[in-house]
Amino acid sequence: MQFKYATMPIYMDVHIVPGVKAKDVAEAHRKDLLHQDEHHCKCMTYWIDEERENIFCLIEAPNKDAVVEMHNKAHGLVPNKVIEVRSELVESFLGRIYDPEDAKTTNDGLKVFSDPSFRVLLVTRITDPVLLQHKAGTEKANEMLNRHNEIIRNNLQEYGGREVEHSGNGFIISFTSASKAVSCAFAIQRSMENADAIGFRIAVSGGEPVEKSNKLFGDTIQLAERVCTLVTERQVGITSAVKELVVVLPGQRAR
Repeated sequence: MQFKYATMPIYMDVHIVPGVKAKDVAEAHRKDLLHQDEHHCKCMTYWIDEERENIFCLIEAPNKDAVVEMHNKAHGLVPNKVIEVRSELVESFLGRIYDPEDAKTTNDGLKVFSDPSFRVLLVTRITDPVLLQHKAGTEKANEMLNRHNEIIRNNLQEYGGREVEHSGNGFIISFTSASKAVSCAFAIQRSMENADAIGFRIAVSGGEPVEKSNKLFGDTIQLAERVCTLVTERQVGITSAVKELVVVLPGQRAR
């Protein structure tokens, strides 16, 4: 019976490898490709960050065990953690689900690239829309919510953010640049009308796609949401991981 990749779930794993280099990962990935069929897997792509010494692989597979067994057979680099993910969310957070189009191929056939997976997430929260409609009336509430959405989307487009999620009570926006994420947050905060009336809060957090949580960027989102509960409508919450990467200018109110 022919195995159909399209019916399989997608997993992301993380390998913590001190001293890892992009060429080493390219070679390991080539070995994965040689063994993927015997384990009914399909290696889609990976992210490598030499500075943070981590690798994240994206793989279609029948289950987590198949991912571990394939890696073990191919090169012995067993992942530290494996979680199931949705391809559309991976693309929203990280910008791709296959190898970068500009990846260079060496003379010996290796496709070598270094593409860190660390992302800075801008998270916003507002009062539950149903409660807001009850307080302000449907027409006024919808007007405030539409304006809120417009301000956020205009700014994320200007600063190069990717909209990951828009739920009823807020946004999750992904950035590769910490400075652009923070600048976007302050621009939104300055422009936000009726911030107090809609219970608007905003925070910026940074992290990796797979950490302690079993949800993609779960730890980073959870921290940002926690910070949102601590700030006022006139502040931008910025976590320590992001503060280390940027300088908050005088006159900008961060916490």
